[in-house]
Amino acid sequence: MSKSNPNISDLLLFFPAVDLPVTVSEESIVVIDKMNEVLPKHLIEHFIIPWEVGQMIDEYTEFVPCFQLPDSSEDYIAMVYWKGGLLKYEYLLVTIDKKTGKLITRRSIAGTIAEGDKIKKSVAMIDEDLIIHIMAGAGEAEQDYNPENSQAFSMEIMSTGDVIFSLGE
Repeated sequence: MSKSNPNISDLLLFFPAVDLPVTVSEESIVVIDKMNEVLPKHLIEHFIIPWEVGQMIDEYTEFVPCFQLPDSSEDYIAMVYWKGGLLKYEYLLVTIDKKTGKLITRRSIAGTIAEGDKIKKSVAMIDEDLIIHIMAGAGEAEQDYNPENSQAFSMEIMSTGDVIFSLGE
């Protein structure tokens, strides 16, 4: 692996393939962080930081490689990483063009965000058809969670690597 000019296969070494279906939730990162190797700084700088354009990154931001989805297309690679920062933790799905290594899509699929007295949480399950089922809800920090305030929606990874969004599962 070259530190000066890494390629996508260098990055993929840190993203183990998973069998579907797979679920990611707030607690998943504890297991993932213990099982996966730390992503080297030069790979974060070469790949992840450019994917995070326009997003908040500071000295407290961490990135943890989670997994790559089974190889189901000759056109793209799909992987999930965890981004943790102050008051915001999220799992990000990215699809990458296999031929060029360029980012196709970047979507948050699950996470926890604290905004003042509100806490927003979401969990995701990716099924065998590459449909991402997401359940999201919000509540007051000092109150019990009310599941009636939750919303279900889904995203689908298309054969091109694009991710489409739909409400109301």
